[in-house]
Amino acid sequence: MTARLTPNGIAAINAGDLDLKPVFQVMEVTKITGSQERFRIVVSDGTTTQHALLATQLNEVARAGKVRRGSVVQLLEYICSTVQSRRMIVILNMEVLIMESEVFEKLENHPEAESANQKASLLNNSGFQGDQLPNGTSVSSSNKGQSYQPIVQPSYKPPPNYRGHGAIMKNEAPARIIPIAALNPYQGRWAIKARVTAKGELRRYNNARGDGKVFSFDLLDSDGGEIRVTCFNAIVDRFYGVIEVGKVYMICKGSLKPAQKNFNHLCNDWEIFLETSSVVELCPEEDGSIPAQQFNFKAISDIVNAENNSIVDIIGIVISINPSVTILRKNGMETQRRVANLKDKSGMSVELTLWGDFCNREGRQLQELLDSGAFPSLAVKAGKVSDFSGKSVGTISASQLFISPETPEALSLREWFDKGGKNISSNSISRETMAGLPLNEIRKNVSQIKDEGLGRGDKPDWVTLKATVSFVKTENFCYTACPLVIGDRQCNKKVTKLNNGNWCCERCDREFEECEYRYLLQAQVQDHTGVTWVTAFQDSGEDMLHCSAKELFMFKQHDDAKFAEIIRSFLFVQFLFRIKIKEEHYGDEQRLKITIVNAEKVDPSTESRYLLDEISKFNHITF
Repeated sequence: MTARLTPNGIAAINAGDLDLKPVFQVMEVTKITGSQERFRIVVSDGTTTQHALLATQLNEVARAGKVRRGSVVQLLEYICSTVQSRRMIVILNMEVLIMESEVFEKLENHPEAESANQKASLLNNSGFQGDQLPNGTSVSSSNKGQSYQPIVQPSYKPPPNYRGHGAIMKNEAPARIIPIAALNPYQGRWAIKARVTAKGELRRYNNARGDGKVFSFDLLDSDGGEIRVTCFNAIVDRFYGVIEVGKVYMICKGSLKPAQKNFNHLCNDWEIFLETSSVVELCPEEDGSIPAQQFNFKAISDIVNAENNSIVDIIGIVISINPSVTILRKNGMETQRRVANLKDKSGMSVELTLWGDFCNREGRQLQELLDSGAFPSLAVKAGKVSDFSGKSVGTISASQLFISPETPEALSLREWFDKGGKNISSNSISRETMAGLPLNEIRKNVSQIKDEGLGRGDKPDWVTLKATVSFVKTENFCYTACPLVIGDRQCNKKVTKLNNGNWCCERCDREFEECEYRYLLQAQVQDHTGVTWVTAFQDSGEDMLHCSAKELFMFKQHDDAKFAEIIRSFLFVQFLFRIKIKEEHYGDEQRLKITIVNAEKVDPSTESRYLLDEISKFNHITF
């Protein structure tokens, strides 16, 4: 295959000729280190060289080595920007004509080239046809059976000099539409065409600069690029009533600033801020090339290892939902909370906490479907992971819920559920089943906890222990806790009783008439290898005692016989404890803390199958 470089192509691009489709040779490929993977290349037109930046959609071409030193490429789409007083070509689309060839050095080194005009003349008249370069170096691929028709490009002519000839009309030509992934702060004129996938509420704020208002919306284009757009104050008045979720808009003119990752979950390092000169136009015709929404679903089993407060997309079948309850937030405002349970093909289930309007909107619709005997699928866009008392997912202001969506993932999930998935039991990850615990059970006995040094590393160990409770401290089996909700979780800090009979939480700096009671059980468990102390909190305490901490506290105050009966009911009963083991520091002393995160009574049938499976493994061992 042969190709011909475009004479003076770099000078033409720098002068603003974006309709040219020049052929260049790649002189260098460099990976740029940073938060987002990018590649920079140096291209040559045979006369001069120029730095260029590959758009992120071309990363795979560079990563796979399809473009390298010596490659000959044709630029199909590109823009030219000024970065730190240096011109930079941003390549949006290109074709690799020749993957490997000898590198042609710049003409400045040619002995006959004494000026730019001589170089251009030499390039055009030196017999540089096909794979023969001016200095005699060959630019060709090893596959001689193919031929490439040279691209005839007219030699670049510099623009006329209008100096002293009066005013020049400003270039009012429409900006070229570029992919969202190609946006960067160094572009002067740009336009994007994208669909609004989410629109935030109008929020008001007050800071040192005064009062203000803000709203934002998310965009998705046909290449899968996403970006958030934010409007402040007067710009809010212009565009808040214009933007509709699901509609496609042409947007141009605005400033790009680094995305605030604490509030922006989209996979983009930049965020658009609209200005007084910004233009937002509704596209009259529906663009089928732009999807309605883009998901990056995680299996529920993968949520176990997700970081706390991370934003994820999940999809599952809703198997249950609780009634909506009123929660008092720390700021004194009331809100609604409703908890649903989702399961998927991974064999796990997770609690989804709906907050605010989600409770009465999607939550009520889900409740009606479940009451009618249907188990709807639910896709969650931008749910927030919480590791409080196990892993769970909660809604935030940017979340979106899609009931029974017509997506391939939802249809596949529905088919699995209807063909037997509904009858498959699932393990919940929302009862503090700890990050890092493999889905297959790791059994240990009491002596192994000490002998193997479990919990003494940088991270806790999570194992299953089959044991019985032989003793429990009944003096302080629970504590009085704050009932207020902070953010999306209950405070649960210890509270003290005041002389007026109210309870006070120092953390929340609030008083209230009633408090919560939460388990803090200190118990001794034993198996055939030894004895150890463990701690059980609220959920695991209820699993073992089958009553709430408040109920047991009232029995202790008013009915000693009933209290003793409940305590005796779970002593010397065999449990499967899922435990967290971690060495902690108390002053200068190090102690091994073992916490029960889940407790289940041993089921003889299930345990027998487990033991038979373990025995069968020995059949493959040769002594």
